[in-house]
Amino acid sequence: MATEAVTEEADHEPELIRAEQLGLRTKRGWVYQGIDLALTTGSVTAITGPAGSGRSMLLLTLAGRAKPTTGRLVVAGQERRSDIRQLVAVARITGAVELEPEMHVIDHIREAELLAQRDYRWAAGKIGLDVDPTAIVGELATDDTVLLAVALALAARPEVLVVDDVDIAATPTQQRRIWTALRAAGTTVIATTVDAEIAADAGADVQQGSDVHARD
Repeated sequence: MATEAVTEEADHEPELIRAEQLGLRTKRGWVYQGIDLALTTGSVTAITGPAGSGRSMLLLTLAGRAKPTTGRLVVAGQERRSDIRQLVAVARITGAVELEPEMHVIDHIREAELLAQRDYRWAAGKIGLDVDPTAIVGELATDDTVLLAVALALAARPEVLVVDDVDIAATPTQQRRIWTALRAAGTTVIATTVDAEIAADAGADVQQGSDVHARD
């Protein structure tokens, strides 16, 4: 099974992330295998592929949260997972890292600011997010929910931000809004989706990036 990377690259920016032959294997077999990536600072990359192709675990690996079985990963010159974790923020990983739907928006904001020095107002402004802080997360529109997770992660001012399943439960219009916001984030972004066409069409100068190959 294959996934594909569609990348919007920042002009003349240095390489920030390099993955060489990354693979993750469990007792049940390969989750993904043979991953090669070369991403520049400020690039926006869409990793596409069907459900079950290992996209979420690949994001966790790129964020330093999962240890690959094979290959090499370098992020901003760092190879130790503990160092990579300090550089990469996780906005959402479906089924693993998600906002609590019963909480109010303001509760998530306060929690993020208590855990670390995070500037939510700055981050929300960067991506054009304006949601009622008294709203319950589970009652937000799909795109607002995704962008709230992105803003909370971006508030830490990471070198890299990862977000899973940009397209899940989102209309094409909502997906385009999400991709536009991700491009405005001002940091390197890696996101997953099954809809490569919308990801590519969502903004100008989106280029075909390096192929990412995952095999079951």
